[in-house]
Amino acid sequence: MGVLNSQKKNLAGNSDLGRKILVAGQGGKTSLARALAADLNLPNIELDALSYLRDWVARPKDDFREIVRRVLVDNPEGWVIDGNYGTDLQGMIVKEAETVIYVNMPWSLMMWRIFLRSIARARDKRLICGENVETWRRAFFSRHSLLWFLVKNRKGIRERRPVRLREWAKDAHLIELEGRKALNRFYTERGLVRVA
Repeated sequence: MGVLNSQKKNLAGNSDLGRKILVAGQGGKTSLARALAADLNLPNIELDALSYLRDWVARPKDDFREIVRRVLVDNPEGWVIDGNYGTDLQGMIVKEAETVIYVNMPWSLMMWRIFLRSIARARDKRLICGENVETWRRAFFSRHSLLWFLVKNRKGIRERRPVRLREWAKDAHLIELEGRKALNRFYTERGLVRVA
């Protein structure tokens, strides 16, 4: 799709994506979900914020599923949900989504971005995942760190997650954004503005 065709299409906004959008993957999904939610005037739901209680306590899986189920029911006009949790949520979000966008950055870029983001979060004490703060210890020296999770689960993230998502999203419009150029082109062609 060329930029001119997308700009013509965007005169009506990004309505061709539908009103129920899941943004999954790694390396830019949260920013993209925020941009889409702002553009479409839809609620932006971050699964990480629903998954964790204070002090990084993981919400019990049944409670997490029930909260997500309520979010889907309470927002019949639409939503933009960002997150993965495919196995924990048994694909329930994908089954409701009209569009699934899978952001897939190269491993080295993703690790570099997460490393830099972890430094910034630990330094600035910004709230993440609900009401939690990333500390130096948690960011770099804990078995609960995002960096450790990505290294430990690299094969599943790179190989199994995309396959599972494609299977679940068979009834949705699936957009796969492979790499930084594809993600940047999507922002440009869709007239989206990155939201912090």
